[in-house]
Formats: sequence, structure tokens, C-alpha cells
Amino acid sequence: MQKHTIKMLNDLVNRCEDAKEFYTSAARQTKNEELKNTFMKMASTRESIIINLKSHANSLASELDDGGTFSGQASNIFKLLKARLGDTDVSLVKELEAAENKTLEDFRKALESDPPEATRQLIERQLRILTQTHNHMKNMKEKLKKVA
Repeated sequence: MQKHTIKMLNDLVNRCEDAKEFYTSAARQTKNEELKNTFMKMASTRESIIINLKSHANSLASELDDGGTFSGQASNIFKLLKARLGDTDVSLVKELEAAENKTLEDFRKALESDPPEATRQLIERQLRILTQTHNHMKNMKEKLKKVA
């Protein structure tokens, strides 16, 4: 069970690492200062989530007899999106909001996998944060559409 939980946490970490990288890249691409600041905050939020998930997974891994560790298999959603991005802020935010949807889906699926209680509580806390970031990106997308 712990190996399954560690793998699930690893997958969530990889998704968040991709998101962090993508938000950082988006911040460099935009000339809009408000978006730049938003993207950097989103990257920072992802870093906090990564730290929380890794810390929990490492505590579980230390309990395994075989010394199970974190392995890196990057998720592809944010990397694929980078290739499809247009050069406008609207398209950037639109793609980020779509990727946020996929991230929420992954965290919800993780909860449905019936993880141990401590892991469930951690994922639920992170999911609340991610729901807020998703909503923020959704609102930002609508705001930019109106201006465009």
C-alpha cells in the first residue's frame, strides 16, 4: 500500500513540478506585469505543494524495508501545452486554466484511490489550494477575454 501511495504522490509532485516550470516560463513570456506577478505566485504556490507532497512521501518511503525512494517521471500535460502556446496573454492564460483542470482531476483521482488517512488529509488540503489557483486562472481568462 505504501509503495502505491508513494507512486501516487510522486505523480502529483511531477504534475506540480511541470506546472511550476510552466508558470515560471509564462512569467518570462508575458509583458503584462499583473500576469507576470500572478504567474510567479502560481509557481511559488506549486513549490509549496511540491515540498508538502515530497515531505510526506519521503516519510512514507523511510518506513519501507527496501528503502523506496522518489523517482522522476515527468507528467506531460504542461510540457505538451508549451508546444501549443500562442503568443498572446489570452491564449497563455487559457492554456494554463485548461492545465489547471487536469491537475484538479489528478488530485481528485488520487483521493478516489483510497489513500491512507494522513495522505488523504494532505491531498485534500493541497486540492483546496489548487482549486483556488484554478479559479483565479479561470477569472483571469474571462477578464482577458473581455479586454481583448
